Amino acid sequence: MKAKGLGILSALTASVCCLGPFVLILAGLGSLGLGAVIGKYHWYFVLTAALLLGIAWRSYFKEKKSCEAKLCEMEGQKMTKAILLVATTVVLTFAGLNLYTYAKSSPAQELNAQGVQMAIPVEGMTCFTCETTVQSAVSKLPGIYDVKASAKEKTAWVSYDPKKTSPEHIITAINETGFKAQKPNL
Repeated sequence: MKAKGLGILSALTASVCCLGPFVLILAGLGSLGLGAVIGKYHWYFVLTAALLLGIAWRSYFKEKKSCEAKLCEMEGQKMTKAILLVATTVVLTFAGLNLYTYAKSSPAQELNAQGVQMAIPVEGMTCFTCETTVQSAVSKLPGIYDVKASAKEKTAWVSYDPKKTSPEHIITAINETGFKAQKPNL
């Protein structure tokens, strides 16, 4: 059935920009910068997914109406409807998380104020997954007390112990994720 395949494709399309970077990191390809490239187009992925989902639902209802007119049984109706409902949930979830990224307040206010605090400009972050990727990379460094990233503000705020790490190490860790960190004005 066409609707089922389009539903699955829409869910995959919506999640490419968010799950793609994680898959690349797990595959050991996170340092290639492909996650940042994919992330630049996240709204295109979400909008394409919504379009595919709309076409899938239209196809489903068209086939259902046709079967009702012919008094026939629609093949795989329950499964197709279930897949379309799951795909709709996935698309709405990723669209909502991306909108939330830009609606939430500045994470700098939530930063653990131990050690030295620093705000690092980071280019390429566009969604919550980008923020998570940057936070995860920096938090693995020794001497990091806290890290918060914001795609909305294109900044990562870091609280760290200068005896255990340096701004250069933090910038390198961010750059290895594929995003472009710049030296902060200290």
